Amino acid sequence: MPNKKLRFGCHDFLNSQPILHPITAGLVKPPFEITLDSPAKLADMLKAKKLDLAFIPVAEYAEIPGLRIVPGFSISAMGDVKTVLLHSAKKIADVKTIRADARSRTSVSLLKLLLRAFYKSDAVFVGPETKEADAELIIGDEAFSVPQNGRIILDLAGEWLKFTKKPFVFAALCVAEGVDADEAISALEKSKMMGVRMTDDICRTWKMPDGASSADCEDYLLNRIRYDLAPDDIEGLRLFFQLAHSHGVIKSAPRLLFY
Repeated sequence: MPNKKLRFGCHDFLNSQPILHPITAGLVKPPFEITLDSPAKLADMLKAKKLDLAFIPVAEYAEIPGLRIVPGFSISAMGDVKTVLLHSAKKIADVKTIRADARSRTSVSLLKLLLRAFYKSDAVFVGPETKEADAELIIGDEAFSVPQNGRIILDLAGEWLKFTKKPFVFAALCVAEGVDADEAISALEKSKMMGVRMTDDICRTWKMPDGASSADCEDYLLNRIRYDLAPDDIEGLRLFFQLAHSHGVIKSAPRLLFY
């Protein structure tokens, strides 16, 4: 009886394409089934054992027992990332309510931490359906084309670097407890090695939001996103968990377990 294919999940934002594109283009044959969904939903599926491995927001790692982080993979940034932004109509110190995109709980956790630790703010977060709010958290490709309109804009990864001097890890590849993912990881490593050299192909076919150009796409993939999990990324991740715990953003700072 053939072994059952593993179930792999990934978000379908532009920043995942250097990992996904060689697979979806048929250049790498995956030994797994692929589910594309929002980062938060992927974490829920991994927790519910509906996925065996997935890229998930790092804040979710603290909430799911038994996960192991795969070395060599991340969606991280050293400085401004351009796709995780706070748009505010007021000075940050005066912001009382923030409309939050719920697709990535790490972005929400990072913003809460930045506000509490460095801006001494306890702004209230409201759902995306709320019409009136002092500021809005915008993530993903749509952040490329949101007009400034005189608003204050904070790039969360840039703010993190400013205050901590560390890169920020937004997502990590995590394997569920008890899963043998060696073959799947090898395929993803091959795909990533090819994909990071295929920026031109990706940006030629990826539909950017209105107001954004292929040059924005190339700058983002080449200069904004880091795909490895380097030692300084791990240091930044540990610091995020420590600070998030000390400021009440997460219940506890997890120990990092690696695959």
